[in-house]
Amino acid sequence: MVAPKAAKVAKTAKKAPAKDNKESENKKESWQKVKIKGHVISDDFGGYEGLIGLEVLKEYDSAMVKSTNKPLKRERRERETKTKGKKGKQQVRKDEDSSEEEESSSESEEDEVEVSSKKARLAELHAQRLQKQREKREQRKEARKQQKKGKGKETTPKELKTEAEKKEETDSSSNEDYSSDRFSLIRPPASISSDEEEEAPQLVSASTEGFTSTEDLSSWHGLGVPQPILRALAEKGFREPTQIQAMTLPAAIHGKKDILGAAETGSGKTLAFGIPMLAGIMDLKERNAKHGIRKAPKVKGEDSQKSEEPPRDDEHELTPPPEELDHVSGASDEDDSDLENHSASRERPLYALVLTPTRELAVQVKNHLVAAAKYTGIRVATIFGGLAVAKQERVLRQGPEIVVATPGRLWELYCQGNHHLSKINDVSFLVIDETDRMVEKGHFEELRSLLKVLNGDEQKKQLRQNFVFSATLTLVHDLPDHMQKRNVGKKPKFVKQTVDQKIESLIEELGIMQPKIVDITSSQQTAQNLTESRLLCPLDQKDNHLYYFIQRHPGRTIVFCNSIDCVKRLATLFGLLDCNPLPLHANMIQKQRLKNLERFRDSPTGLLIATDVAARGLDIPNVEHVIHYQVPRTSENYVHRSGRTARANKHGITVMFMEPGEVKSYVKLYKTLQRTEDLPLFPISERYLSAVRERVNLARDLDREELKLKRTQSELGWMKKHAEEMDMIIDGYNDESGSDQDEDPFIIERRRNRQHVESVRAQLHALLAQPIFPKGFSFKYPTNGQVSELSQTQSQSAVETMKAAIEDQKLAKQQRNKRKRNA
Repeated sequence: MVAPKAAKVAKTAKKAPAKDNKESENKKESWQKVKIKGHVISDDFGGYEGLIGLEVLKEYDSAMVKSTNKPLKRERRERETKTKGKKGKQQVRKDEDSSEEEESSSESEEDEVEVSSKKARLAELHAQRLQKQREKREQRKEARKQQKKGKGKETTPKELKTEAEKKEETDSSSNEDYSSDRFSLIRPPASISSDEEEEAPQLVSASTEGFTSTEDLSSWHGLGVPQPILRALAEKGFREPTQIQAMTLPAAIHGKKDILGAAETGSGKTLAFGIPMLAGIMDLKERNAKHGIRKAPKVKGEDSQKSEEPPRDDEHELTPPPEELDHVSGASDEDDSDLENHSASRERPLYALVLTPTRELAVQVKNHLVAAAKYTGIRVATIFGGLAVAKQERVLRQGPEIVVATPGRLWELYCQGNHHLSKINDVSFLVIDETDRMVEKGHFEELRSLLKVLNGDEQKKQLRQNFVFSATLTLVHDLPDHMQKRNVGKKPKFVKQTVDQKIESLIEELGIMQPKIVDITSSQQTAQNLTESRLLCPLDQKDNHLYYFIQRHPGRTIVFCNSIDCVKRLATLFGLLDCNPLPLHANMIQKQRLKNLERFRDSPTGLLIATDVAARGLDIPNVEHVIHYQVPRTSENYVHRSGRTARANKHGITVMFMEPGEVKSYVKLYKTLQRTEDLPLFPISERYLSAVRERVNLARDLDREELKLKRTQSELGWMKKHAEEMDMIIDGYNDESGSDQDEDPFIIERRRNRQHVESVRAQLHALLAQPIFPKGFSFKYPTNGQVSELSQTQSQSAVETMKAAIEDQKLAKQQRNKRKRNA
């Protein structure tokens, strides 16, 4: 009978662990019911615990949510009873198996060890529980003392209990019914160990401040954009990517390809290279790698893993990551912390280099990158000419991960031996914005020197990711006239360059290894929402037509000129006409250039008169009109000038002022752009041009007289200076109120000039006080050489006026063709 009893005991011993396994499986199943969907972040927005929405909370296990400390006590009691039952069964098993002591002795010793260890574990848990209860009691006592001091009232333990129960009820009710935009953060239970006590999972409300629901950014999903960058894009209102961004981001982020992008102006090219660059830098920081965004191709006889050596432990002990350095407390107060911060910044790697042709474009690109990198901790700095070198060296001393620069100042600082810029041959990302302008012969010689440094090491060149963007990247010119004249005979000496040849030359010159070409430019090269027109007038009438346009169609307007002298003359003339022009050209001080751009952005009716310095890349919002005061010298300049308006799916108009001597340049320009029809003529009312002409002529006279007065004053100053040096006294020099007979003729002429200037200025102010156009002015457009009657309707914008004129011109053409057929 002993053997069957032993078998029964063995069966019961087997059933006990089976029950434990079933209970653990039930617990696992209860956890498996939670399906985490969407993006996953932690309490400090950096880990893997789940920030989940309503779709997950619907499937959440309610038993797990409502569990508190009471079920934990029950589980502990059940565990204690199970261990006691096991102990009793093991003792019975020893008595019954006394005949088989040799076989069961080893098993009984192991059971006794397990029981003793479980006893010790339970004793430790019990001691920890008692310690926590004591701490809670002390906290309650302190809270009661504070309440007595503050309110003078004493709350009973029953009242405290009822308040706690009310809070639990409200929390449970709020967790049961969630609003559509509610998010909650689930903390999973900690693993049970000998030192820690098991805690039930709790629902903790997460702050959703600064977040937008993932539904709003659903179009960004699948492109590989990290969550911190998506959060910054949502704050800026970028709900969906543009066409160029949707086509380049997957290949750049997932495939690590070199991107050659050609898209129309205002299509979002800055973020098309900015987002992959920021995502790659975040990836490198996570891997603690200083360079090498992609793996180098394997070469026979060489170890490809040399370029991706893991960082040494001693380096990380000496140099903490940039995230820790940014938040050092008291770094600016103590000298030791300053030295440590400086040494740490010297060890920060330079991940990316962005090159732009103009200073204003560098500032704009930097602002876009800073906005996108708001929650990434990545630093961006700008380096360009016109500002103090010492200040820019101080900025580089802080160790920015991204440097946006113009080639001239960057090469100057590199040649001076700047420590941070000495790392440019190790950069992981290289961006060349407006590439076709940057690689032109005779321009930006410093860029070629930089490319020699960047492409010096073949292995590092293969590890680098490159971005090349421009609106006119695929635009090809005809051969110059002198080359066409020499192409005589059957075999031409010179052949026109094709688009593929132009792209191949760029790939070879810039050292691009894994190119992906994205070309979404239209056949007309300009934006689809852009209305193009031209205006024929003599050279001396351009000022009149420009003033007419500004007064007739008020709005944010940019006037482009081919020379700095033209910009200065127009700025002076339209300043006298009270148009408040803002000049912008290369000879201005950089601070003044940036100030004028800011004033232009702030003024809804601003007038910016600029050279081609402002033609490329500048993203100024709500520019309604672009006027080419002179025909652009190249088709690229025309495309980029016109691209300052009609940006981000908004409408705009461009007007090209043409005199007879510029017709040849106009024909050549449109032949390059492959246009088949002439631009439509912009309508002008001759009735009101006489009033405009009177004001402009008076302003010209005033400008001429002021210039004459300045010259006489400068001559008088020269005379006075030399007279003082020679101790001479000039008769009538200091007598401004004397008679003409006693004074020098030079002084008399100066007084008369001043009086004439004041009279002309008074006449001009009187004319400017009168409106040129009556309120609600509008007119029908010239058809068949005649202008119909004026109608007092609501004023139209320049775009609407031009569209109506185009329709009228089409109708007139149809009528002429009809008359010819009838004849």
